[in-house]
Amino acid sequence: MKINDRYEIRIVVIESCNGATGDCYTSLPEFKTDYPDSEFLFGYILFDNQTGFAAENTEDWYDTPEDALTACPV
Repeated sequence: MKINDRYEIRIVVIESCNGATGDCYTSLPEFKTDYPDSEFLFGYILFDNQTGFAAENTEDWYDTPEDALTACPV
């Protein structure tokens, strides 16, 4: 979901192992290549199109798109 020219909310795939979370991926096929037998969950990040990474001073991922939107600095 595009917020403005700089920020958007993206869905991410998060490794889930024994109740703990691990690495975060933007692609399910890439996740499955690295962790073919792992469980996963989906989350949301606030992505900064200017830097190509998650927005500065935000969490690695959020449980809901609303949480990610609330973290947007604008």
